[in-house]
Amino acid sequence: MKRILTALVLLPLFIGAVLAPDPLVFGTLVLVASVLCSAELERIGRASGIEPFPFLGPVWAACFLFGALWPDVFRLDAVLAAGPLALVAFALFGRVPLPGVLASSALACFTALYTGYLLGFMILVRKLGEPLGARLIFLGAIVVWAGDSAAYYVGSAIGRHKLAPAVSPGKTWEGAVANVAGGLLGASAVKLTFFADLEWRHAVALGLALSVVGQLGDLFESALKRGAGVKDSGTLLPGHGGFLDRLDSLVVNGPVLFFYHQALMT
Repeated sequence: MKRILTALVLLPLFIGAVLAPDPLVFGTLVLVASVLCSAELERIGRASGIEPFPFLGPVWAACFLFGALWPDVFRLDAVLAAGPLALVAFALFGRVPLPGVLASSALACFTALYTGYLLGFMILVRKLGEPLGARLIFLGAIVVWAGDSAAYYVGSAIGRHKLAPAVSPGKTWEGAVANVAGGLLGASAVKLTFFADLEWRHAVALGLALSVVGQLGDLFESALKRGAGVKDSGTLLPGHGGFLDRLDSLVVNGPVLFFYHQALMT
């Protein structure tokens, strides 16, 4: 029940932000999600024995998102340069003991790139124009949702062969295949309902690519959590865990959507 209630609250918020004419609305939602995911990633880092530099990872991640929204002001090269310079200051004058400086620096870099730079591609997709940007965002979300749902039900019913037992013991090859099939069905449903001008070859290719890459993203986050000995990335979403638990597939699928469009749909 908690899982359903949480979805009923978040789903209208997500749909409304994507459909808002001003991309800044969706960008604000992504920014909030990024800050929360950054905090959860630092929580995983602490559980792994790494002391994060205070505020550095989330702020650096936010700067990457500002760059996606206002590229002329927050230039990518400037954001990339500012982060390491800040690391120098934190390493020399921060409270992290010297033996932990390298690990703390690596955590800050990874946090910024993973929850900032990669999530920023979702903003770039939304900025592709009307109604293309919103439709691609919905396509990515529906493919992931349909694939996850198919994987859960098929894996629970007939899953026998473990996919990655050391990382996520509950996932099976049967569920992974069902995920891809569900993703293809989701992409097909999008094509047939509100994205009629999407060519079938693109619908099939995106259904396959987003399903496979999304599963890899999910397994990667599971590896981070299992290595740290935590079950969920956070507790902010009753019945779902943390924001990173819900967005792990979309984080890695943003670049797939954007570069696929740039390379093959323009």
